[in-house]
Amino acid sequence: MIHKNQIPMSHNHKRAVIVLPTYNEAENILTHLDKIFRATVTSPRTHNTVFNVLVVDDSSPDGTAKLVRTYMKKNSRVHLLVRTQKEGLGAAYIHGMQHALRTLKPDVVYEMDADGQHNPKDLTRLLTAIHDGADMAIGSRFVNGGSVAKGWGLIPRFKSTAARTVTRLVLNLNEVKDISGGYRAFKASMLRKVDFSSLRVKGYAFQAVLLEEVKFQGGIIREIPIAFGTRTSGASKMRISDMVEGGLICVRIRTKRLFTTRTTRRTPARVAKARSRGQ
Repeated sequence: MIHKNQIPMSHNHKRAVIVLPTYNEAENILTHLDKIFRATVTSPRTHNTVFNVLVVDDSSPDGTAKLVRTYMKKNSRVHLLVRTQKEGLGAAYIHGMQHALRTLKPDVVYEMDADGQHNPKDLTRLLTAIHDGADMAIGSRFVNGGSVAKGWGLIPRFKSTAARTVTRLVLNLNEVKDISGGYRAFKASMLRKVDFSSLRVKGYAFQAVLLEEVKFQGGIIREIPIAFGTRTSGASKMRISDMVEGGLICVRIRTKRLFTTRTTRRTPARVAKARSRGQ
């Protein structure tokens, strides 16, 4: 029996997987899942894509995983990956993306928070950017039309500004406005080019590292304006140690890139030329 928030999969449909890391999100998770499926089923911009959700839970002591298991009984498009320990957002995303690529065979993979700050109605807007040729679509707070909720406090603003500034300076990503945003969509074919084992990042620096990797691979990156909301409950999990880790990793990557020859770099021009040759 198909749950009311599901549609049957056919050979004409593509598959999207939303990787949703959780830690103590019991207050949010069920409502958030409902909103995701409600938004993706009713939108006319799904481009024949069926949405799945992979919840990656770091053994939340508040019973988040138990709630997800119950939800899975009525909606088979929800999947659960439980990790034995809390290692950080980046580690959860890497584990989740690798699991999704290996077992769920997606055409598109998303990053999304479970705390209510990312509006599920924007999922199909990001998908449209992918459908129109982007390898990576960023839900951007800082391009024209994007915004941040007034309730976003001084400390979160400072953390975000500091992360963006350091990343731009060190990794030469000046053309991207929202470097640290965690609402993204990727072509699965692009993620399959990424050697996740070489990223060596566990915390929030993952956002910058993966963005830089997509750019280095010659990926087409587009920013889609979003309204970034306030948390429905709980508190931000970013720590000062995450910012320190981010700075050190950015320096490591920049140093590595300086020794990468121009002939091996997958710039957009080289990618386009290779594609025209059928490579």
